Amino acid sequence: MSANLVALHTQHLLEPVSSTYLGLLSRCVRVARLNKTFPERRQLEGTLRALHADAHHGLYDGIYLDSRSGLPNMASFTRPLADKGVGEDALVGYEDQASLDAKRDQAEVFARLASKRRYYELLQKSALAPVDEHRVLLRRHEPASSRASFRVELTKLDGSGAYLRVVIELTQTASVWSHKLVDLDTHGEVASGTEALRGMVYRFASYDAETLFIRLHELEGVHVERVQRGILGPVRFAIPFEAGVATVLESKADATDEAWSAARAAHAQDTLMLASFATDVAALDVREEKSNDPFHPLLSEGIRDVERARYVTLRERHPFRVYKDRKFVVSPSLVDGVKRACASAGCKNLVYSLR
Repeated sequence: MSANLVALHTQHLLEPVSSTYLGLLSRCVRVARLNKTFPERRQLEGTLRALHADAHHGLYDGIYLDSRSGLPNMASFTRPLADKGVGEDALVGYEDQASLDAKRDQAEVFARLASKRRYYELLQKSALAPVDEHRVLLRRHEPASSRASFRVELTKLDGSGAYLRVVIELTQTASVWSHKLVDLDTHGEVASGTEALRGMVYRFASYDAETLFIRLHELEGVHVERVQRGILGPVRFAIPFEAGVATVLESKADATDEAWSAARAAHAQDTLMLASFATDVAALDVREEKSNDPFHPLLSEGIRDVERARYVTLRERHPFRVYKDRKFVVSPSLVDGVKRACASAGCKNLVYSLR
């Protein structure tokens, strides 16, 4: 088997299928034209490149995916990061590359050392995607009014298997910092998040922007201006190999199911890819409340009658609007089907062809 479940929501994708998959996903990331709402593209591409067999020269037999999202899982994301740290120390004691290459045929150990050195050197030059990066940036400090405005950025691989970036812009008033979220240095110039802030953001990072916006407003002395999320995934693929076809094993049903099934039936011997990239914003400056995401309607559309009065009260108290969007990068044979699926859901989405 080239792709099988080995643990809960964990799929082992073996070579050479794994490198084919990594090449496809890298191309999807480039074609999607990701902006700063999403995790940094250069770092993500660096990690995908490091996981490819061309980078590690056969040191690994494949990668692990989250079998729901179709993305590399925590073990795969952290592998290049860990190897980069190991390699920094190991390279000091290695012979030079030319010497190791000259000994490759003498013994397997020399061949492996030559490959390791080449791999470690590549990693030292590579910017790699973080699995858990948290930053707090000071936007504005008003000592006279005891107010400070901050931008909180979190990039992480979340519990659903999606890779995302959360950005929060908020203002904190010092007179009521009973549950302080951000610390300033003695000069009022450098900000750092407190454990209370980290706990809040980490706890709700997987929730939509609207829920996170409301939850943050429950904290005394905090005024939220914007919450935005950029999410990579889910991804579907079908990669033929000698023993069958490798696919994502636990894909969640969504609006593209029919298009995917039709393409699989009509192009059974072809390699197929369907990747999506979502944005989710709750902010004071959003002009129109709307979901242009065929996978996720607005929260208000799913509120039960018994909860609606409380929801309306919350929204009146916090006058923000929500906008959701999703774009797709798909194999050419999927373009028309995905466009029809989006239209059926009442959405107009960008659908890029992966050529």
